[in-house]
Amino acid sequence: MSGRTKRILYHVADGTLYLVFGIGMLLISVFIPPLEEFPRGDAELWQYPLAVALSVVGLPVLLHECGHLLFGALAGMKLARFGFHPFTRGAVAGETAMYPKNGRHVRGKFFALTLGGAVVNIAVGAALFLLWLLLPAHPAGCGALSGFVFYEGIRALLPAELPAGKTDGAVLLGLIKRRAEEEVVLRVLTAQGLLYRGKYSGLPKELLFGAPVVREDLPAYHALLLLQAQYLLAEGEEDGAKQKLDRLLECEGLNDEEASEATRYLQFFEGSFIPEPSPLCGVDALEEALAEKSKKL
Repeated sequence: MSGRTKRILYHVADGTLYLVFGIGMLLISVFIPPLEEFPRGDAELWQYPLAVALSVVGLPVLLHECGHLLFGALAGMKLARFGFHPFTRGAVAGETAMYPKNGRHVRGKFFALTLGGAVVNIAVGAALFLLWLLLPAHPAGCGALSGFVFYEGIRALLPAELPAGKTDGAVLLGLIKRRAEEEVVLRVLTAQGLLYRGKYSGLPKELLFGAPVVREDLPAYHALLLLQAQYLLAEGEEDGAKQKLDRLLECEGLNDEEASEATRYLQFFEGSFIPEPSPLCGVDALEEALAEKSKKL
């Protein structure tokens, strides 16, 4: 099955879920009457447009990212980036990037982080539905919003690779099947965990240089190249490090942060390097070593 066919199937499934859960639950909450002893008053009608507005501005997405953050923190990971982009109707409307505080059980930690967003969406959606169903006054807002929140969790579990990136479901499937891209991500996370309180001298070289081959436009590959360059710098192999950095800057799909980080390390060779903590690797284990070297330039 071609990538285009898979994307079409994803969008069909996504649209069906939106109609069934989002629009369906909204209509149910409107047309199923409350209990006779608690009739619906005019004051309750404002809850319907409020629920739709909260869905449009991205409350389900915000809950999703908070789920990633919560499960990642519970698994022992440290926050690197947290972003929320309202009014985005794509596969990626938010971002939660975390790295482990050590190199142990990284697969399980990353699995928990990835799954957490959908779990929180489904749990909150189910709770809102139960509030609407069980409370005698039938709170309209809870019923109308529950479907949109539940939908966000289910759609995230659909496995698909879209222009904006992989869905959570695709990442989870890759972890289960041990696909090359997810294995590279795990190697990067393991290295970041080992570097959190350690140094590059204690990092197994095979961890970085024995990774499986993946496409050069993938963020995981960019992060791996940067770690390889930092490792070689720490080991005094400056020519090899410069080659890795030059190769990184030639990669397709390189974002501004990755390009800035690579450029910062290339400044070392020009004599203008100023060590500072790296946002891509948590604690920069190169800071002390490169600070000493930069004094000699």
